[in-house]
Parts: sequence; C-alpha cells; structure tokens
Amino acid sequence: MFKEIDIKKLKCKLKNSSKNYKENFNKIEKYIKSEIDEILKLKDSKKSIIPEISFKQINQRNTEIVESIKKRGCVIIRDVFENMTIEKLNNDLEKYIEENNYYDDQKKKSGLDNYFSDLKSSKPQIMGLYWSKAQMEIRHSENMLKVKNWLNNLWIYKNDEYEVFDPSKALSYADRVRRREPGDNTLGLSPHCDAGSVERWSDDYYQKIYKDIFSDNFIKFNPFDAKYRDKTTEFESPAVAHVFRTFQGWTALTEQGPNDGTLQLIPIAKAMAYILTRALLDDVPKDELCGSKLGKALSVNKQYHSLLLEGLISIPIMKPGDTVWWHPDVVHAVEDKHLGKNYSNVVYVGSTPYCKKNLNYVQKQAKKFLKGESPPDFAAEDFETNYKGRIKIENLTPLAKKQLAIEE
Repeated sequence: MFKEIDIKKLKCKLKNSSKNYKENFNKIEKYIKSEIDEILKLKDSKKSIIPEISFKQINQRNTEIVESIKKRGCVIIRDVFENMTIEKLNNDLEKYIEENNYYDDQKKKSGLDNYFSDLKSSKPQIMGLYWSKAQMEIRHSENMLKVKNWLNNLWIYKNDEYEVFDPSKALSYADRVRRREPGDNTLGLSPHCDAGSVERWSDDYYQKIYKDIFSDNFIKFNPFDAKYRDKTTEFESPAVAHVFRTFQGWTALTEQGPNDGTLQLIPIAKAMAYILTRALLDDVPKDELCGSKLGKALSVNKQYHSLLLEGLISIPIMKPGDTVWWHPDVVHAVEDKHLGKNYSNVVYVGSTPYCKKNLNYVQKQAKKFLKGESPPDFAAEDFETNYKGRIKIENLTPLAKKQLAIEE
C-alpha cells in the first residue's frame, strides 16, 4: 500500500516556497528554451550534442569535457571493452537465454512487472535476467570500476555536514538486459525519469535537494551536488530504484544507432527544474502532478512538457564495448521502432557509489544473488533460480565479492 499524499496541500507548500511561483517557472522556462534552441541548432548542423570521451582518456585532465557533461547530464565513454570480449559475451548471453528457455518462462510470468504500464509505449524488450556471465563480467570488470570512479568524481560528494559517498568504491546494482530484435515496432519506452516520481515533490530530502529550484534560486541549483541524494525514500514498487546512482547507464553488446530502437535523451542536466515547477501551475489539476503517479516512472508528456520534448534526441552510433551514461534527473526514452537489420543488445550497468543507502540495498540484493532470484528492486519473476550457466559465489572474482557486499 502507498502512503496517502495530499497533493493539494503539498503543491500549496511548494508554491509558498517562492515569492511568485509563476514568475519562478517563467525564468526556468526561459533557460530551458535557450537550451532547447542550442540543441536544435547543433542537430540541424549535424554537430555532436552528447559529450564523448574514450576510455583511455578518462584520467587525462579535460576541463572542457567535464563542463560539457555537467551541462548535458550525460556522456558516452567509448572502447571500455575490446570488441572480441564483447562479441564473446554477447554470444554467451544468447546461449544462456536459449538453453534456459527464457522466452517460455517469460510468457508464464508476464504481467508481474508493471512499472512502465502507464507510459504510452509500454516497455521494450527488456529481460528479467541479472546473473548471467555476460552481465557479471561487464558489471564487475576492472575497466568498469575505473569508469565508475571517474564518473563519481564529477559529483560534489563532500559537504559541510558529511561525506555522501566514497568515490573510489563502487557497489554492484544488478540490472537487466535489453535484446531487441530487428523489425520490432511495438515496444518503445516513452520519455520518463527513474529514481522516484511523486517522491521528487513529496519526499523531505528531495525537497532539500531541489530547494533552490522551488525558492527562486534556480541559477544556484547544482544537479551534481550529491548532498541528501543518499537519504531519499522511495515508495515500494517493482522496478523503482532504491539506490542512489550517480549515473544510469548501459554497455553496448552490438552495434546500434538512431532508428535501431535505441536510447533517447533530453541532454539538459537541469531539466528536472522545469518538470517540478510545471506541476505547480494553475492549468494542472490541484490534485495532480502532470501525470506522475506513485510507484510508476516519472511521466514526461506532450500535454505538460511539450517544450522539453523538443530536445529529445537519439544517441549516436554505439559500437560493441562502448558505454553511455546519464544523470538520474535526465529524461530518457527508447525509440518506438527498431528499423535496423540486427539485434540491438545492451547490458544495463549503473554507477552505484559506496554509501549507507546503497550498502543497505546491496546487502539485501546479495541474498537474492545467492539463490539466483530477482533483485529486490525488480518484480519477483525469479527466472534464474535453476538456470544453467548462472554465475554463483564460487565463480566470483574478489572484486565482484566486494561490490556485491559478500566480502569486505
């Protein structure tokens, strides 16, 4: 059961945080409009919009790329894994799926995962698999740890009250895989944000995170200040993340690009300010938050967010072994149609730094791993309990054991 929330009262409180909530929104809207205009100009001139860097360059001092990531809220890190390594892991994953008759299992348990059920396009071909060799090797590789440490250090992780997380230590958040077949035209994913929907307005700590947004200080809001992001409380629901990820992300198992049913982003790190303040305007019903509902993904839709949606772009061509990362406040989607000729396959891997909130979750997750069950954040489909080739504790590297909180 969800905690009862008086949205009318909540919105009244948030409006009163501002001297003039309408004027506050207008200033934010003006900023978003300028960002959208810039994105559209770059798109028209076929210039890159999403920052890119190679794995070999991540520890080189590069102020320009860092500033670009903080503005766009996303980054592509290329060549994290060698092509041959990824090709083998992709084949291993295919074998794992087929030998264990995953598709038959999935039909029997369809309907358990309803997280995206209110989004226009339903959900893409995302599989409830977590413990395959491919996922575990990518998730717990030394290269992936170096990437995560670099990403974590883009954040302000210390403040005058406490240290939010240790940027040099990563915990493992088990997530799913996407294996989208060519020709699929039914299983896109409409624009949304994870890590809380209604919570972003109602939770006490989210209100502190977004205080500058609601109180006319939008210019001061820093989406990369981690203070209080480790203290938010999310409502219980399958597929609602109960961890703090500095970045969500995935690793490409196959080559894919625009029109291949791939990822789309609105590359504006501060876009959440528009979503939050838009819900306070008078054309939105007093007991609604622009379509966002408890236990569902945060909705970004044409009725209320048409300006923002003008900035939605597909990511460029990704090669096997490339990775893409986006800030937890960044709006993302999946293309409705896969018009390409090959499978569009990815392994989801987020950057989950070491902090108490994340450790508490990972310790619960470890118990699920030992049984081969679905992690706590996901629908209890438990496909893999008896799967051949599932990674078990005796197969883990020392690094994997640390990241899974099985060993110190």
